Amino acid sequence: MAKHFTGADGALYVGGTRIAKIRNWSISGTVETLNVTRTDDTASKFIYGRQSYGGSCTALYYEDDASALEMSTLLSNIIRTSGTSATATATLLLELASNRQIQATVLFTQADIGATTGDIVTVGLSFVVTGNLTVATMGAA
Repeated sequence: MAKHFTGADGALYVGGTRIAKIRNWSISGTVETLNVTRTDDTASKFIYGRQSYGGSCTALYYEDDASALEMSTLLSNIIRTSGTSATATATLLLELASNRQIQATVLFTQADIGATTGDIVTVGLSFVVTGNLTVATMGAA
C-alpha cells in the first residue's frame, strides 16, 4: 500500500533528543568535480571529489518536558552575546519515519525566531554538515 509522507511526519532530533516538530525542512548535497585531464587528452576528464551538505528547517517551538531546554541550548549557539565556541556541533536527525532518516553532525549557522498572534512560535534554522552523513536512508525500500 502506498505511503505518503507529510510535514506532520517530520521531527528534529539533536543529540538523540527530539526537540521539535518540523513544519518543513530541506537538505541539499553537492559533489565537487576534480579535473584529471592529462596534457595529451583531447577532451576534459573529471572524477568525483568531496561532498558537502547544507540545509534548513522550520521548527515549531513548544514546551514539552525537556524540549524547550534543548531548543534553548541549540539557539544559544547562534543568538548570544559572545562568540560561538568553535566546537559547538550537534547531531541532527531529520526523520520522515523510523526507516526514512538523514543524520549528520552539523553546525547551525542561522536562526530566525518568529511569533504570530494565535499561532505557534517558529524557529527557522540553517545548517551545514561537517563530515559525512552518518545515516542516509531516505531512498531505502
